[in-house]
Order: sequence, then C-alpha cells, then structure tokens
Amino acid sequence: MRKAVWKATACCLAGAMTFAGNGVVTMASGNIVPLAGLESRIKEQKDKKEAAGGTIQVKASGYDVKAIAQVDEYVNVRDAAGEEGQVIGQLYNNSAADILGQEGDWYLIKSGDVTGYVKSEFFATGEQAKELAGNVGTEMATVNTTTLMVRKKASAKSKVVSMVGDSQCLEILEDAGDWVKVAVDSDVIGYVSKDYVDCSTQFVEAESIEKVEAREDAAKAAHDKAEEMLSAAVEAMNSATADEAAYAAYMASQAAAEVKQLAAEQAFDYDLQELAQNTIDKANEAAYAAVMAEEAQKAAEAEAAAKAEAEAAAQAAADAAAQAEAEAAAQAEAEAAAQAEAEAAAQAQAAQEAADAAAQAAAEAQANAAQQGTDEAQQAADVAIQEAETAQAEADAAAQAQADAAAQATQSSTSDSSSTSGTRQSIVNFALQFVGCPYVYGGTSLTNGADCSGFTQSVMANFGISIPRTAGAQSVGGRAVSLSNIQPGDLLFYSGSGDYGIGHVTMYIGNGQVVHASTSRTGIIVSDIGYRTPCAARSYID
Repeated sequence: MRKAVWKATACCLAGAMTFAGNGVVTMASGNIVPLAGLESRIKEQKDKKEAAGGTIQVKASGYDVKAIAQVDEYVNVRDAAGEEGQVIGQLYNNSAADILGQEGDWYLIKSGDVTGYVKSEFFATGEQAKELAGNVGTEMATVNTTTLMVRKKASAKSKVVSMVGDSQCLEILEDAGDWVKVAVDSDVIGYVSKDYVDCSTQFVEAESIEKVEAREDAAKAAHDKAEEMLSAAVEAMNSATADEAAYAAYMASQAAAEVKQLAAEQAFDYDLQELAQNTIDKANEAAYAAVMAEEAQKAAEAEAAAKAEAEAAAQAAADAAAQAEAEAAAQAEAEAAAQAEAEAAAQAQAAQEAADAAAQAAAEAQANAAQQGTDEAQQAADVAIQEAETAQAEADAAAQAQADAAAQATQSSTSDSSSTSGTRQSIVNFALQFVGCPYVYGGTSLTNGADCSGFTQSVMANFGISIPRTAGAQSVGGRAVSLSNIQPGDLLFYSGSGDYGIGHVTMYIGNGQVVHASTSRTGIIVSDIGYRTPCAARSYID
C-alpha cells in the first residue's frame, strides 16, 4: 500500500471541513446507491443494533472520537457495517471524520455530508490523529466583514499592504495573539485582526457518491471534448487551415484546463489524475497540430505566392515594354506641347506688340482729327481705330492659343508623373497548459516550478520573445498599455516590495481573467482580473 501524506490547502471548497472530524481512505468494493434517504436508513439500522447491543455508542471527546484516514487512495463509505453494505460515498487519504459509534471492527462515521460505516483499520485516532492533524490540517482565516485591511505589522496603525473581501479564505502563517499573519499571494503577506476573521483548521472530507460521479462525468465530458478538438485540429492540419486548427487547439486547451481543475479537487483519485493527464496530452497534440497547420498553410501560401510572382513577372515584362513605348510617346507629346507653347508665346507677344502699335496710331489719328476738324482726318482716325481693334483681337487669340498650349503641356506632365491577434491567442493557449503546475520561488520551469515572473518569462520565450527576469524589470520593458485597452498576452503588474515598486505579475487571457504563478499553496492558477488591483500593464507583442 502506497502511503502518502497530503496537506489540504484548498479553502472554502466542497470537501473541506473545519476541525470537527477526521476520515478514512482505501479501495473497497460494493454496490453504489444514491445518498437520498440514507441518513434515515442508517439511523434506523443503528437504533435497531443499539437496542440489540450490536453498536457501541462513543461518548468520549477530542481525538478519541476524531479520526484521520491513512490509506493509498480512498475507502468506500457504506450504509451498513460490512462488505455487503452499499457504497454511499468515498473517504480519501488524510481526510477527517467524526466517529459516531462502533460495530465490531467498523466505525460509524460522519464526514462532510456523508454518514456511514468504514473499517476501523483505516483510521488514525487518539494521539496519532492529534499528531497527524498538525501535518494534514491547514489553519485558515475566513473574512467575516465586507472589506478587511491587511496590515504590514500586527497593529491597527500599521501600513495597509492589501485589502480582502467578505468570505475570502486566507492561509494562516502565524498566530500573533489578537492578530494572525496570513498570505494573500506569494508576494503579499501581512496581518489581520482576529476580530474580523473566523479561524479554523481545515481538513479534507468525504464526498458523496453523487458528487464523485458528477466530477467524473464532467471530467469525461471535457476529455471527450479535447479528443474531438484533437481530431478537428488534425483534420485542419491536413487541409492546411491554420485558423480552424488554432480554434480547435484553443478549445482543447480549455477542456484540459477544466479537467486539471477537477483533478486538483481530489489528488488521491488516481483514475481522475490519469484522465486529466490523458486530456492534457490530447490538448498538447492539438496544439502541435495547430502549429503544423500554420506551417502547412504558410507553405501552401508560399507556393501560391511563387506561382503568382512568376505570372506577375511575365506580366510585368509585358507591361514594362508597353510602358516604355507609352513613355516615349508621352515624351514626344510633351516636347511637342512645349514647342507649341513656346511658338504660341512668341506669336502672342508679336500680336500684342502689333495691337499696342495700332492702338497708339489710332490714338494719334483721333487726336489729329479732333484738331483739324476735317472729314479726311476723321476717316483716317476711324481706320486707325478699326485696325487697332483688329490687332487686339489677334493678340487675344494668340494669348488664348498660348494658354491652351501651356495647358496641354501641363496635362502631359501630370499624366507622366501619375500577425497580431493570432500570435496573442497562441501565447495564451500555451500558458493555460500549465495551470495546476507548482509555484517555486526563483524558478523558471513551467512544469517543475516557476515564480510569477519566471512563468511569464518562460511563456514568452517559447515564442521567441525575450523579456526581463523580475516582475519589476518586466514592468518597465515593452510598451505601456492602458488598463482599459489590454489584450490577451499583455502583462499586468501589482504593487509590492520588489524593484520598481512591483511585487507580482500576471498574464491577461481575455474574458476578464488572468493566469499567474500565485503561491506555493495554489501553484499556477486562473483568477478574475479583479482579485487584486493592477497598477500597470505592458505589452511585449508587436
């Protein structure tokens, strides 16, 4: 039997219990029945057996009536004291339970919403349970006020380092009298007053068979979805359709993330862990198919482009010949227009000079006629005036001809002179594959452990994007982005005690969510964007 000690770190989740009882875990066979009506059946059987002296009621207190399961994986909880009893729930390793009574070598226990019988050999009780509790239980503080300030020191006058909301669960790191030291994130640790939190020891509890089956059904559905999306991605790869393959890979990664989240609820359900790993493998294969589909599409596009380029080159040669001919003709036309303009200008100038001379002669003749007062002088003046008007009309015509020639020359001269959204989604899909992997301070391994900035640096590096190592240095690199205009793949930063006043970094994945390496307790997780208030955003994606 593989013995393992698993410290329950999840807070306020189904399956977690405060220090009220301990439980049992092992593999066992039996028929599975619904939980509905079971409490009354067990009570009825217990009353009958107690009346007959079969069940011994336990009246002791403390760890005499509390037990902690010590098994490989899980043990079945049954509705009767015997292997023939029907299975009504499962109790996992290091789970806690209250002992209600004993019948032979079977305990009647209550853990969470499950009440039934489990063999006593799978429990640690008494001093052994008390000693185990310190290792497998987690001290938690649950906020019982609307908004609670987390302070740097255990004093109401100390600086506020963060704020948490009602019902939020915080891991207790140290008891400081009227205060407790808690962890908000890996980079945010502070003190909260006991007046505004409920402190308890959290243990993992038994689960009803309905809940176990519902989780298995959800995991199988997500697995089937990943398998379906893998087939779609492969089909898209074969047809070199990158967009369809990328969508299928994204849906597969979402399914994998869902299964990983379900698997994280129960680490000792080995079948579920195996199903989760299989789903992750399919998501990885779908991601690979998407990459290959993109390469295949690029190759097909390159081939088509080469063919089009060859055709374009041939057409260009023909066009060049026609263009050269057209340019020669245009040049000749432009030269002719310029010559015509010059000749028209000369003619216009000569005509205007003649008109001016005629006008002068007419003026002189008119003056003579007025002085002499004879008919002959007046006739001469009229002739001079007529000749001046004719000369001016000819000058105007010559000027118009010059303007037309200039316009033609101008017309000839004028005629002669006349990857980002796909990359962003690929980065997000890649980052989501590592949800559930461990947090390790100073680490950069996406699978074996990374801290917040090591996680973002390693994800970006997979796409050839080099960014600084620390969250603070990352906050001043790239380009600044308004928090109202962030896009998937952008990095969000949070105030802290690190360099440049930055303590934490996350990656925005769209739909109001971020993925980040949070704490050693939670590892790499997906959170709502508002779980803390970001102070800056940067983009390293062109």
